[in-house]
Amino acid sequence: MEKSSWEFSGNIFKCDISHEIEGFGRFNLTASPGDELIISLQADWLKLQNQSSEILIESSTWQQQLNKPFAVSELNWQGNIAHTSRNSSAFLEALEQGLTWQVNIDPVSNVKYQIRSTPVSTRGVVREFRLCKQDLLPKPFSYVRRVDLQFNSNSSRLEEQFESDLIAIARYIDADANITEVLIDGHADATGDRLVNLQLSKERAFEVQSRLIELGVPASMIEVRNHGSRNPIASNNSTQGRELNRRVMVRLVKGKALASVQPHKAVR
Repeated sequence: MEKSSWEFSGNIFKCDISHEIEGFGRFNLTASPGDELIISLQADWLKLQNQSSEILIESSTWQQQLNKPFAVSELNWQGNIAHTSRNSSAFLEALEQGLTWQVNIDPVSNVKYQIRSTPVSTRGVVREFRLCKQDLLPKPFSYVRRVDLQFNSNSSRLEEQFESDLIAIARYIDADANITEVLIDGHADATGDRLVNLQLSKERAFEVQSRLIELGVPASMIEVRNHGSRNPIASNNSTQGRELNRRVMVRLVKGKALASVQPHKAVR
């Protein structure tokens, strides 16, 4: 029974449920900021490349009689790890109900493996996982590390649609002590006077800085620069290109960690 346990570990960067399959490897169900739930199966001794295996939830007796499985998905193998995100929420619900996960692996002709989980005392682990998932950061570092905010022509007003991005940036900075600097670069398109565009790009950059400070980012971490119509990322000869060039780019710089967030674990 000790080896049949499901383990939870999590923090604001990732939530994870894992289960050891004796003699084979480990199941994982993982939630990350801004991503779907991922089911993975890691094998200790089996490696497959670009193959798929069926993963299903062993249904209750009445469901089997109706020939209606609780849920089915497909794991895609890359080496000794197989992943899927399809129907992953249903697998979490099944885990909460104490149903069994089953994987059917056919690596070569006339060879078949059936991997089954042991649904022992899973309800408490699932509850901790759901609570952890609610507290995840809105976006991962891969998203917030560089964000472009577009502006309307001749305007330094920050559009409401980018508020969620700024909140995600501020929350990540607060959570990750590795972030040592925030670079804000203001830009403009090439329409109109060059000096006017230079001033406009400055106003846009300071507008973003002000909002990040309001959201709790220390002013000492922020470096603001403005470039006017220099450094375009698209042609100024088209409407679409000019829209892309009217932007403020926010970048997060990582340095040596001052502190670390330690995951907590619970075993059920």
